[in-house]
Order: sequence, then structure tokens, then C-alpha cells
Amino acid sequence: MKREASARMQMGVTYLEQRNLPSAMRELTRAAELDPDNSEIAMTLGLAYQQRGDIEKSEEYFRRAIRLDPDNAPAHNNLGNILSFQGKGDEAIREYEKAVSNILYPTPEFGYYNMGREYARRKELPKAELMYRRAIAMSPSFVDAYRGLAMVQFEQGQGKESIRTLERLVEVAPSHARGWIDLGSMYLRFDRKKEALEAFRNAMSNTGDPALRSEASGYINILEKGKR
Repeated sequence: MKREASARMQMGVTYLEQRNLPSAMRELTRAAELDPDNSEIAMTLGLAYQQRGDIEKSEEYFRRAIRLDPDNAPAHNNLGNILSFQGKGDEAIREYEKAVSNILYPTPEFGYYNMGREYARRKELPKAELMYRRAIAMSPSFVDAYRGLAMVQFEQGQGKESIRTLERLVEVAPSHARGWIDLGSMYLRFDRKKEALEAFRNAMSNTGDPALRSEASGYINILEKGKR
């Protein structure tokens, strides 16, 4: 029964990755019936309910996963996300801290990033900056952490540092169109129009997303008209 439960959980994870939610729910629910004391299955069901938009059920299964295994760091991190979404920032941070304090947590950068995001929402910007830096130290290619860090640096009046952070982002992820747009926008704030134009062109050449292309194109049109 445990072997079948494990196999069904893996199928459920695959369906979740494919955004096939009905099939994922079917497999994960059956897995939980076969192995009700499995913390990983409970956590994955929490993710499925989260994707479904059922926050109450999602929280229920994340808490169940933690009861079954208090050292389940990803469950603590995911529960933190749910609590943050509900506006329970203090509780969310406590869950993130439990996650990153577990030396066996394979991806602590997510816990640090989520803490940074929560502190940024609360306008505790120095703390947010510290958490984003820790996330980057753990995972030097973590583009969302670079973006978060750049934004809190700018809010703290550290414009040049913000630009350097975004320049580092596109250095480690040169095809990240959103990063190029952010960098171009930051260049514009400091009247560095030539560099901004190049950044927006790089964004255009690295995405097929209509919304991103439209945003970059709009900036390019404005800057090219200004050159005439």
C-alpha cells in the first residue's frame, strides 16, 4: 500500500506540474487514503488545494503535514505562504524561520526570499534586504530575489545599488526579459536613456510574451521619438 501510495503521489506531482488539477487531486487523494500518515503526501495535497484556490483546505493539509513530521521544512515554508496570503505576517515569518532553520531543507533560499517579500510588504526594508541577500547567497541565480532586492534598495534611496543589482540579474540570467525591462526602467529614472534603450531592446529579443513585448516596445517608441 505504501509503494502504491508513493507511486500515486509521484503521478499527482506530475499532473500538478502539467496543471492537470482534476487528475492530480484524484491521485493524491487516493495516495492519502493508502498512506494517511505520510507527511509528503499531505503537503502535496496542500499544494493541490492551493492551486485549486481552496485556501482553507490548503492550510489544513500543510498543518497536517507538519503534525505528521515537524521537520518537514517545505511544509513550513508553504504554510508560511498561505498565512502571508491571509495577512497573517507574524505567523508566516515564524513558519519561514522554522523552514530555514532546518539544516536538511534542500532549498532554504525560498524561505529567505519569502521572508524578504513579507518584510517588504510590511515596509521593514532593511530586514527585507537582508533576507533577499541571504536568498541570493544560497542561490546566486535566483532572479526573483535579485528583483526583490533591487526594489527595496530603490525604496531606501539606494538607486545606484539598485541598478547594480539589476545589472547582476541580467548577467546571471541574460534571457530574463522582465529583468531587462526592470533594468531599463531603472536607467530611465536616472536619465540614462541610451542604456535604457539597449535594455528594452534586449527585453524584446528575449521574449515572445505579448504583454512583455508590448511593454518594452512602448518604452522603445518613446525613447526613439525623443532621439529625433
